[in-house]
Amino acid sequence: MKLIFFGTTGAVQTAHNTNVSMAIVHENAAVLLDVSGSPFQSLLRAGIGASDLGALVLTHAHPDHLYALPSLIQDLSLVKRKHSLKIICNRHTETKARQLLDIFNLSSPGDVFPIEWMSAETAGLECIPGVRINTFPVNHSIPTSGVKLSTATSCLVYTSDTAPTERVVTESTGAAALIHESTGSDRQRIALNADGHSSALQAGIAAAKSGVDTLFLCHFNFELGIPPETLRGEARRAFGGTVIVPEPFKVYSV
Repeated sequence: MKLIFFGTTGAVQTAHNTNVSMAIVHENAAVLLDVSGSPFQSLLRAGIGASDLGALVLTHAHPDHLYALPSLIQDLSLVKRKHSLKIICNRHTETKARQLLDIFNLSSPGDVFPIEWMSAETAGLECIPGVRINTFPVNHSIPTSGVKLSTATSCLVYTSDTAPTERVVTESTGAAALIHESTGSDRQRIALNADGHSSALQAGIAAAKSGVDTLFLCHFNFELGIPPETLRGEARRAFGGTVIVPEPFKVYSV
């Protein structure tokens, strides 16, 4: 699998970085995790064509993870996409996503290409050839799903927004990589956890417990004034594997 981050910030964007979302590419198909910034442009910049996007996973209904959904659906429709797009999410997120599309008349049959709303909590889905997608509940302020993507040779887990939870460790055990939110420093962990977020040190602890090889940090709150490299150092206090602060649009192999 190839992993490409489109952005790594938390709720507040910066002049050079946008809210966290990413694409997983396997052979000639792609899965998009969350939808922010300018998603259609980001897909093109990453070399992913409109017909290559097989599935979209929406982890939860907070604006920074969902707001660009109408833009993506409209752009895909305008370039004459015909085949269906699978959207995987929990029930709460599906309700909010459908309401958002309704506002822009992008959900009625015949207005756009077919959209298949799906859940992957009770059973994994193979929405693109060779990639199995599972979702699982995490510990955030609204219903939120972590995501596990598996191929015949590799596996990675994305926590989305979450305070520490053993479910992340369980799902990541045996995986090659863990993408864990790291909203701030462990000095702020009480406030972070109360808001349903994790510190970088807590991300490192989860990675160490699960035994992954690589930890990717994301969902940085730049308003706190703590550089991501400082957070990387915190995570390395608990985790002896590779810790990466992702560069947007750099291709990582998992």
